[in-house]
Amino acid sequence: MASPPPGTPVGQPRLSLDGVDHLAYVTWKPRATLEFYTKVLGMPLVHAITANGWVTEDYPDFVHFFFDMGRGNRIAFFYYFGLPEEGPQGDLMHRSRHLAFHVDTAEELLDWRARLKAHGVRVTTPLAHELIESIYFDDPNGIQLEITRPIREMAEIDARDADLTLRALVDVADSPRPSAQALWQRKAELIRKNEEVSGS
Repeated sequence: MASPPPGTPVGQPRLSLDGVDHLAYVTWKPRATLEFYTKVLGMPLVHAITANGWVTEDYPDFVHFFFDMGRGNRIAFFYYFGLPEEGPQGDLMHRSRHLAFHVDTAEELLDWRARLKAHGVRVTTPLAHELIESIYFDDPNGIQLEITRPIREMAEIDARDADLTLRALVDVADSPRPSAQALWQRKAELIRKNEEVSGS
């Protein structure tokens, strides 16, 4: 039996999560959302919940509906009756908050781009960044979506680099003047420290 991860209280069973069940967003455009996810992206509508009220008396009546993204993963939307529509978010938050779907090959990525364009969806050209290559587009709710394919498989060295990067980020994020330069300097310090420990 594998040892529990560090920090697991003695006597408690090891817990692990098994992927994504669903992601949930809010829509004010149920017709356009239904057509986009079923007809453009080809995702079956698999479940819907209708309720009046939820937990508290002021919770609005709603419909919560789910599309199958594949491999047991679902994307879901809430439609709240009478909820005023929110204004658009800023461009930075729009680009940052996105959902990425996986395909295996460059050919599949280009086929999806052609399909989206055929449905009148504005979609970027493929953009390669480190381990993946992606195309980006918006759903009818203004949610940025991404379809991505691996350029190469993630390796152990990528996890080690991520560990150093996040340790450096944690160290500088609470400093008076956090910056990318401070992060890189701290990461170099951690690398040197690791090398000294390995060489001792």
